[in-house]
Amino acid sequence: MSEGKLTIDFAKTNKSPFNIKSESSYNANLSNGSLEMGLKKPNCIAWVDIPDEEFQDHIIEAKYKLDGLGSYAAAGIIFRIMNDDSYYLALVSSKGYFRLDVVKGNSPRTLIAWTEISDFDGENINLKIITYGTYLIFLVNDKWLGEVNDNTVVQGQIGFVLASYAESDEKLNAEYICKAYLNYICIDTRMKSIENEFKKWTDDSNINAEGRLRLAETFAVMDEPLKALDQIHRAWKRRDEVILTVSSTAAVRTKKELLLAARMSFRLGNYTEANEFLDSILDQWPASPEGKLACMEKMKVLTELNKFAEIKKFVKTHKFKLENDVDYYTLLARCYWELKDYSDSAAAWDKAFEAGDKNGIYISNAANAYELSGNIKDALIRYIEAGRIFLNQDNMPELAALMPKLSSIGSKSWEARALAGKWAFSIEDYDKCVEEFEAAHKLRCAQKPRPKADPAIYYLWGLVYYIKGRNKTAIRFLKRAVRLAPDYELFRTKLEEITLLIEDGAK
Repeated sequence: MSEGKLTIDFAKTNKSPFNIKSESSYNANLSNGSLEMGLKKPNCIAWVDIPDEEFQDHIIEAKYKLDGLGSYAAAGIIFRIMNDDSYYLALVSSKGYFRLDVVKGNSPRTLIAWTEISDFDGENINLKIITYGTYLIFLVNDKWLGEVNDNTVVQGQIGFVLASYAESDEKLNAEYICKAYLNYICIDTRMKSIENEFKKWTDDSNINAEGRLRLAETFAVMDEPLKALDQIHRAWKRRDEVILTVSSTAAVRTKKELLLAARMSFRLGNYTEANEFLDSILDQWPASPEGKLACMEKMKVLTELNKFAEIKKFVKTHKFKLENDVDYYTLLARCYWELKDYSDSAAAWDKAFEAGDKNGIYISNAANAYELSGNIKDALIRYIEAGRIFLNQDNMPELAALMPKLSSIGSKSWEARALAGKWAFSIEDYDKCVEEFEAAHKLRCAQKPRPKADPAIYYLWGLVYYIKGRNKTAIRFLKRAVRLAPDYELFRTKLEEITLLIEDGAK
């Protein structure tokens, strides 16, 4: 399209540049002063475009209404459509969020994830899109919402799009899943207009700081820390400029903003900057929820800087905010480990284990720390606990890593020898399995009072004897497993199966 301005107000005309048609998934028609679209199927997307017209740089302004009909939906503009597999997609949802995706070769990529729109009434939408080279700028209801620099698709057609996020079993008997009504669209390709709008909406003085902070939160969720931090700094700069027009004091950063900035700086490896943001929170709001989180983040920063002595000193004054937090205990355990305070490290790993859903790695680390501190008794207890967890999880690599420890300090423990036997069975070392089970059995029987027997030992022991062809012994051990665990179906079923196989083999 040559430079010009195309304006369509459907309240004033019954003509449309769009290729209006209906298909199995949607209907589209001109009705009551708007281009009306309705989706017939849940969880789908459809659009109507302006055929035979390709656009590169432009200002698009679309005024429309969205009716989700009680379900989650979104509508907007699809632009730079090269074909059905390559385009940009700008949507506003019925929940009041904006999103931008680019699709190239049918591979989608999110450029701006769902970002909240302030003061959105859930129905009336004025979406403006400014494209100038690789720069894409977006406004909703005359408020700046976001910007990106992207050159994935350089030109193409423009369309009106409707998307449903309803589940497949929602509204199956309804005529439409959701509807949208495009009342007005303007496409301005005049370079002077584009340059003026681009200049206006890249000037921070025209952009609300809160809008940039919302976009920063979105980029943080998208794991784009550099983009998030850039938006935060620009928001602060704009807020300072406004405040300084009426006061000599710059605006105070909120604790939420400082925490976000600290986390983004940390992800980028800017530990000194992150530390400054965190100290600001701790100086002003030490008892707040953000203060607690700032404590944790500061410990992470100091860990990355290998300042373990400083961490130890820090937790003495902030411990009350962090207790019962698994991340706190794991960081503290590492700190004490690096300082060679193995007893304290072990105690911290114990607390991490209790707070962290009984993670086998945590209790294994505790065992290692107890062993280095010289407390072999508590170390063995924890190695055995870790071994049981790894065995129940079928985590054989971690169980294999424990075997040397269980062998070296657990030779007189029936529980350690039992674990070694189970491990040997898993790697089909049946001679070793029998050796360990025999040792476990003797050690258990020698204890007073005698510990309760483990039926799994006799079950596996019986299977080994069956594999070795010692059928009578196999049956005897399998029967003992069943007696010890009469309600466990696997033991009973396997005993019956092997008994039948032995009987059939004897015929």
